[in-house]
Amino acid sequence: MRLVVIYDISDDSARERVARKLKLLGLTRVQRSAFVGVGGVARAKDAARAVQPLIEPATDSVIVLAVPSISLKRALVLGTPMAPLEAVRPYAAL
Repeated sequence: MRLVVIYDISDDSARERVARKLKLLGLTRVQRSAFVGVGGVARAKDAARAVQPLIEPATDSVIVLAVPSISLKRALVLGTPMAPLEAVRPYAAL
């Protein structure tokens, strides 16, 4: 299983705190507001609990997904991600 965390956080300092927390949890930033790592449902809950106190629920959004590893291997990547997704080749043509 893989963990995917995406977020939309208004406040710059809160957004940076969330990014730092996700890095500390061992996730890799693949886009400005997206992290990927190894883990299933239990790890997804741990990540959600870790970032919950750092956000403002009325204005911010954090989505934590536990997805099968094959889903990332089948991902269509356009352009260049900030970090490579494990075993995913860039999708060159639509």
